[in-house]
Amino acid sequence: MKNLNFILTILLLIGVHLFGQNCVSGYVNIENPEQWESKVYLSQVQLKENLNNYNVKTIASSSITKEGFFNFDKSLFTSTNLIYKVHVNALPKKEKDILFNKIKNFELFILSKNDTIFFNKGKKLFDKQTSDNIANREWKKLKKFEARYENLTSDFDPKQYLIETKGYVKDSLQILLVKLIGIKRLDDQNLLEKDVRKNPDYYTSLLKELKSSELDPSTYVYLENKLRFIDQKIVNKKYNISIWINGIAFLIIALLSFIYIRSVKKQKKTNEIPLSNQEKVIKDLIISGKSNKEIANELFISLSTVKTHITNIYNKLNISSRQDLLLKK
Repeated sequence: MKNLNFILTILLLIGVHLFGQNCVSGYVNIENPEQWESKVYLSQVQLKENLNNYNVKTIASSSITKEGFFNFDKSLFTSTNLIYKVHVNALPKKEKDILFNKIKNFELFILSKNDTIFFNKGKKLFDKQTSDNIANREWKKLKKFEARYENLTSDFDPKQYLIETKGYVKDSLQILLVKLIGIKRLDDQNLLEKDVRKNPDYYTSLLKELKSSELDPSTYVYLENKLRFIDQKIVNKKYNISIWINGIAFLIIALLSFIYIRSVKKQKKTNEIPLSNQEKVIKDLIISGKSNKEIANELFISLSTVKTHITNIYNKLNISSRQDLLLKK
């Protein structure tokens, strides 16, 4: 009896030790093995700028036992939280069937090498998970919140969604990595840019908090690039608006200047004193090319009288020479 207890104790310690070496373990439920590869793949996931898109890098694979068990050693993980994905691949000939039946062949989660996650047996390929990672548990809560907005109908109110989701992400989520995932969800719904424009201080502060945290920069480079892109759009828009404003202002100034010059010329014409009959005759003779002496002889008046008439003509017409008179005719 003592020997049996001793053996059971040793086996239990060995099991605990082996399980302790695994960050990820559990069961995958494969009903039709002929449709799937007999491996589970582990990938690291990064958020990307593209909508509904993630950058996935496969880092390891684990063979699936007859019972459906798989596991991944903690040496594959870092000491900080990152997003990971476990998935199984359909065999090439069965990919279309899998896509047609919309079978979900993956599961996303957050983990570090200091934590564990276990996938329980169930009806789905990857069923309910048990994890001691705080961030992953918070992400599960976010998924439950977002589940209310799956299968959106035509009466979907994006403003209300933005208000509720934004409030949940900002106020209810405490883990920075999960906040990033929630913000990515806003972006997937084309609502992030609108919120950034409305609350720039919040996102600036969040980015500073991310940079001062222990998170790997690769986890928040998506948001950093997105904010930079939105800021550039805002700057470009302001610049374009300023160009339009300056252009319109220039046109207004040019138009007012034209109106002013035209009004001055019109005013000058209005202020001109009409010429007498004699002055009109002398003006016409000057325009015809007659000299002062020729005008005096033709009109039978003295040369000094001609000069006096010419001076009066110049004053009345606001000119100063024969050339001005010729141009004004």
